[in-house]
Amino acid sequence: MFPINVTNFSELFTGWQLAVYIVFSLLNAALLFLSSLKFMLALQQGGYKYKRYFKWVSSPETPYFKRLMLLCLLGVLFFCVLNMCFSGMLGETFASYIGFISYFLFGALYIKSESSVNVKVPLKKTKRLIRLSITYFLCLAVVTFGLVTLLNYLAFIIGDEVFGLLRFAIICLLPLLTPWLLFIAYCINEPFEEVVRRHYVAKATHILDHSNVIKIGITGSYAKTSVKEILTTILSQKYRVLSTPASFNTPLGISLAVKRLDSTHDIFIAEMGARYKGDIKALAHIVKPTYAILTGVNNQHLETFGSIEVTKNTKYELFDAISEYGGKGFFSTDNDCAIELYNRFNGEKYLAGMGQTEKGEMDNLVTAVDVVTDARGTTFNLCIKGEQTVMCNTVLLGKHSVRNICLAAAVAYKLGLSADEIAKGINRIKSVGHRLELLPNNKNIIIIDDSYNSNVDGTRAAMEVLDTFEGRKIVLTPGLVELGRMENVANMEFGKLLAKHADIVFVIGTHNAEMIVSGLIEGGMNRENIRFAKSLNKANEDLNEILAEGDVVLFENDLPDNYN
Repeated sequence: MFPINVTNFSELFTGWQLAVYIVFSLLNAALLFLSSLKFMLALQQGGYKYKRYFKWVSSPETPYFKRLMLLCLLGVLFFCVLNMCFSGMLGETFASYIGFISYFLFGALYIKSESSVNVKVPLKKTKRLIRLSITYFLCLAVVTFGLVTLLNYLAFIIGDEVFGLLRFAIICLLPLLTPWLLFIAYCINEPFEEVVRRHYVAKATHILDHSNVIKIGITGSYAKTSVKEILTTILSQKYRVLSTPASFNTPLGISLAVKRLDSTHDIFIAEMGARYKGDIKALAHIVKPTYAILTGVNNQHLETFGSIEVTKNTKYELFDAISEYGGKGFFSTDNDCAIELYNRFNGEKYLAGMGQTEKGEMDNLVTAVDVVTDARGTTFNLCIKGEQTVMCNTVLLGKHSVRNICLAAAVAYKLGLSADEIAKGINRIKSVGHRLELLPNNKNIIIIDDSYNSNVDGTRAAMEVLDTFEGRKIVLTPGLVELGRMENVANMEFGKLLAKHADIVFVIGTHNAEMIVSGLIEGGMNRENIRFAKSLNKANEDLNEILAEGDVVLFENDLPDNYN
């Protein structure tokens, strides 16, 4: 007897069959949804940029698609076995469904195993993610429902008992479609999301256009957040300051920060990030800053910029913007690209930092001398215009922190703060999370957390800080990313640098392992001092086995989940 007794296509949607189809479609949609959370995480961490998402999906280093393939293989195999085994016991109608027991069982085990893997940054339950989740779930349910009814119809047309018995096995292959169904859901939502973005951006632009606050923009390949936090603390000695939180440096991020702006604020500071040409121009159009700060330019995000020239021109978009408002530009003397852009800028401009220009150190508006760094922080004399000198103390580690402080102090001075007010602000600066931050622990060891978005300049600064401590030095790192064609070279050079400053290095993951190890060996490190770990959790376990009193541990960079 054929398992589905129908005489025309419309009967596939009548009676108990329709209820079963709907319930099954919803259950399968839930299973597929939970099975593909890692893909949603990759899309979110990639800034909802589909090119970055598909690059991650297609990467040979991405294990999730291979795991889905294994899930599908097991699902199909056991589905067919169960259906064939029970066909004589349950009757053909029920036997054609019995295989779904194994499919849902393997799916549940897969979900459980994936949920046990710790993620560095979990899915952020934003309104956008909720909207995407609803659309994605509906796509999964509709595709499942359509496929089930189509298979039933084909079984009726073909009339073969074996095909009728095993027709639903193809449902077990649906997990392989989840990355693309997620993309379809993204495409469905994107027009609406664009409307939402435009609304928030337009509202923020209107608020800032009609506000009397002084607006400051900060850009650069590195240290944007650090300079922002330092400047906020210093300016708070005299003004009420609102700055973008964390690393909110996109149009939507800045727009959401502007919602907190009120009439009591005197200054608004916006961190401005970029991955593509035109990004800074768009942010400057929203904020319209009259003060602009460039921390420096290096090969960070070279993967998306394509060349260092494009990177420099993109950062310079901020200074093109302030030229229209007669704004003031502040540039670091500790970066060659920043000095180059300083020379390009024709508006009111100032240099700050510890580096020397061709005219000498006193060409800086603000500089630092007599810098002393140790494990407790940094002391130095801050010189303003080569005339005023004030003694400063900070808990921040390393000379690079003093360079950041000089930039912030130059802006504060031009905004009317005295040297003493600036010094008081510097003394109140707190460590910025995950940026060479000392972590407390109950052992006699020193832990330095520099896990946030490391770059070439940042690694040099980290090594400089590492040298200020006594004891055996252990570094855990997955290397550097988003450097495009320069990534291999940069990681090999990083390995050489580590060999000069570290005693033991844990290389985490496989993404950059080969180049880092080559650099370590070429730099002279013994192979026995080079350790490997598949993940940060495994590296921590191995680290605990060798830790001893007096050790200094540095966590240098921590790749986002879409690199692991």
